Amino acid sequence: MKLKRSLNLRLLAGLAVTLTAAAVYSAYTARQIRGLRELQRETIDRNRIESLLLLRIQNDLNALGLIMRDMLDSSEPYPLSAWENQWKRMRADLRDAIERESRYAPRTRTADQNRYLASSAAQFADAFDRIFELARTNENEARTRIRLSLQARQAALSTAVSRLLVQNNESEEQAAAHTHEIYWRVERNLYVFLAAMLVVIGGSSAYLIQYNDRLLRHVTSLSERRSELAQQLISTQENAFRSISRELHDDFGQILTAIGVMLQRAKRRAETAPELRAGLRRYMKSRRRRLKKSGRCRRLCIR
Repeated sequence: MKLKRSLNLRLLAGLAVTLTAAAVYSAYTARQIRGLRELQRETIDRNRIESLLLLRIQNDLNALGLIMRDMLDSSEPYPLSAWENQWKRMRADLRDAIERESRYAPRTRTADQNRYLASSAAQFADAFDRIFELARTNENEARTRIRLSLQARQAALSTAVSRLLVQNNESEEQAAAHTHEIYWRVERNLYVFLAAMLVVIGGSSAYLIQYNDRLLRHVTSLSERRSELAQQLISTQENAFRSISRELHDDFGQILTAIGVMLQRAKRRAETAPELRAGLRRYMKSRRRRLKKSGRCRRLCIR
């Protein structure tokens, strides 16, 4: 019973250790996967959307650069006001792209960078509006300001957007490296966990084999001791029966001898004393009748 209880306790302890290790590994893996999901959602996806919005802003700025080039082309017979409606559409799209981009800006970007992009775009839009106001009165002066000031603003704004795209690419590369590191850690932990499980299973199996072998040797020893005890018990019984039979033979033989001697004496006395002989016969007849009544009748003859 003690061996069985000890084995059960050790098996339960091994099972508890195994389940605890599995639970700890599962919790750690779930945490790594949750962190990877958050990284993908907060960094990778956010940077991807923000990069698309920056590309949209970049395309709008490039389109505005083409518009300014056409406005400065002296071979065009159209006045500057001919591009005002096109500018209004581009300005609305540019404003919408910048507003969306500010919502998806990465956390690594500083507030000054966000304010610089928004303020630069607002100043550029105001300068463009003033160009069209000036063109109503003096187109040559408006073209001069486009050449000297507005194109420079557009180039600076395009450079700032390009710099932000580069930062986003760097953030994506860092996020990809971090993702690769997480995958590597999860894979390494998986191998470590499998190795630990193999060690635990191998140790448990070796322990069970050793314990079963020891238990088998113990049972074999008990069986041998039981066989020895059985042989000793049989030998003791035989010796006891032999001693009892010897004592019975010796004592009963002496008793029979004494009875024979007494009967011989009684026979000799009965031949000389008829009364004794008659009394013995009456006793034997009464004894025979009692035996018949009890069902244990035997032949008794006394000569």
